[in-house]
Amino acid sequence: MKNTFKRRLMLAAITCAIAGAPSGAQASLWEKDAAEEPADTPIIRWWDDGLAGTLHLLQSVTNLNKNNIIDTNGTYPENVACDADTAGARTTEGNCNDLDQTRMGSEGMRFGRNVPLNSAYADEAMLMEPNPRMISRELMTRDDIKEVDFLSYWAAAWIQFMTHDWFSHRDDAGAPHEVPLDADDPLASELGGSMAIAKTEVDPTWTPYENTPKAYTNRLTHWWDGSQLYGSDQAVQDSLRTFEGGKLIIEPSGRLAVNPETGLPVTGFSDNWWLGLQMFHELFVKEHNAIAEMLAAKHPSWTDQQLFNKARLINAAIIAKIHTVDWTPAILKTTNTKLALNLDWEVVVGGDKNLRDTPYSLTEEFVAVYRMHPLIRDSVDMVDYQSGKMIKAVSTTDQAFQKAPGVLDSLGNENVYYSFGMTHPGQLTPHNYPKFLQELRMPDGRVLDMAALDILRDRERGVPRYNEFRRQLKMPPINDFTDITPDRALAEKMREVYNNDVELIDTVVGQLAEGYRPDGFGFSDTTFRIFTVMAPRRFQSDRFYTTDFNEQVYTKEGMAWIKDTNFRSVILRHEPELGKKMALVGNPFFPWDTDSCDWRIQDKLKCDYRRLKLRFGRD
Repeated sequence: MKNTFKRRLMLAAITCAIAGAPSGAQASLWEKDAAEEPADTPIIRWWDDGLAGTLHLLQSVTNLNKNNIIDTNGTYPENVACDADTAGARTTEGNCNDLDQTRMGSEGMRFGRNVPLNSAYADEAMLMEPNPRMISRELMTRDDIKEVDFLSYWAAAWIQFMTHDWFSHRDDAGAPHEVPLDADDPLASELGGSMAIAKTEVDPTWTPYENTPKAYTNRLTHWWDGSQLYGSDQAVQDSLRTFEGGKLIIEPSGRLAVNPETGLPVTGFSDNWWLGLQMFHELFVKEHNAIAEMLAAKHPSWTDQQLFNKARLINAAIIAKIHTVDWTPAILKTTNTKLALNLDWEVVVGGDKNLRDTPYSLTEEFVAVYRMHPLIRDSVDMVDYQSGKMIKAVSTTDQAFQKAPGVLDSLGNENVYYSFGMTHPGQLTPHNYPKFLQELRMPDGRVLDMAALDILRDRERGVPRYNEFRRQLKMPPINDFTDITPDRALAEKMREVYNNDVELIDTVVGQLAEGYRPDGFGFSDTTFRIFTVMAPRRFQSDRFYTTDFNEQVYTKEGMAWIKDTNFRSVILRHEPELGKKMALVGNPFFPWDTDSCDWRIQDKLKCDYRRLKLRFGRD
């Protein structure tokens, strides 16, 4: 698929797959700029408008790629030196991915923006208006969980595993924000009149003389490089390695080593630790080591460093592939989305690098749309993987922080893996926020309401409020609370909370409240617009997913390993006892009691055989 003509043909096929119509049809619709939409147009349900609606979406994406990828650096940082070893390996800090601007995408670089800079100034006077804690209590609080019945709980754990690879801001050490607490607030008796939330640290190099909004930096690399496993600084990475055979440290029990000072696992990034992260980190440390063993057998003369570098490169690509062809088309559950994303992996990955004339970074708006805490449950029913009988319910509080490894030790990997497969996550809607996260008790003694924090973080960092956010994405703003959702009770509650002013709606609240979505979409259309820009950009900007995604850099056997691996195969490589229970599980992000066996077209014959075996009662 290296031929340019073939790539263009495949891109046309992606368009046709999404549009469901021959390429080239009604091409004049592409020429209409989304900015020409009347300001009072209600939410455009492009998904209900056939080819015309799809072309509207594709034109919107074209405009966003042209106008909404914005660098925040006043003066771009000076290059660091790159040596021969970096040509075929990722560096710990993320330097030397781009060989012209060698600091691009590295740890400590600024977040970019998906809205013009003149729209990204925080309104300091309105940080507490309306009160974030009040909004949390009135619009976020969960009574009975509303579930996504077409997803397994693995989907909720996965996205946090991903965001821990992508972004994390630094907290400021100075005076915190003080979020007022009402007299009847259950936290008031404990915390007094306010809840302290640390401010975000502003980039120390930023000054008002730049005449730009405050800028913030990433604690992690901006690349899709598995930094949650490998760390983003050398000291952390060194603490994770055996320095033998290119492997990472893992205990004989299959557990991660534990830091005796914190009681948390030793890994690249362990913030906000819980059971779901414990399982994914263990899985992909084991996957790294399996890759290293394979490479050592193929290249017996390679050093520990060579084996480590290549194993990391391959492992990170597997993670990116799983997100692209397994997780995303599961949470955006449509046939066309699945086809488009599989073609995206085949076309964009291994294609030409394209920075779109802007240095690569993740963005504050990208961070904002991945505030997906309602996916998390307040408890999980743990069942026996062989009999299906209930063992016990485990609250998420009892899975969190230092308690996570103990759940696996006491219940066993197979039972917990199976229980996650048989459990649904929460819907991304209002009134569905995990209660324990509204009174989260941190290991250091702080008490936080994560819903209030989500709201405050967007305000503080200059993410526009919902209606302005839509305007800057060239999406029509809403005129009334009833425009956003068909749920009239929710619309009226939002009207009350936001003082009948749609311009005050917070972006995180608006995204959750959007009740008009394509069938099968687990998140909102507004969220989807940022996704359509940033998802391919992460690939197109990274030489290890474009010009260097080849056998010369990854090795022939490494490319074969990536091709043959999906989420199902990773689980079964390291938890083979689950093979019988996963016989018809092609995509583990779907419920394990449903038949997703032929998720990959190439597995259809194998799946027909498995179905026959199960039908006649044979293992």
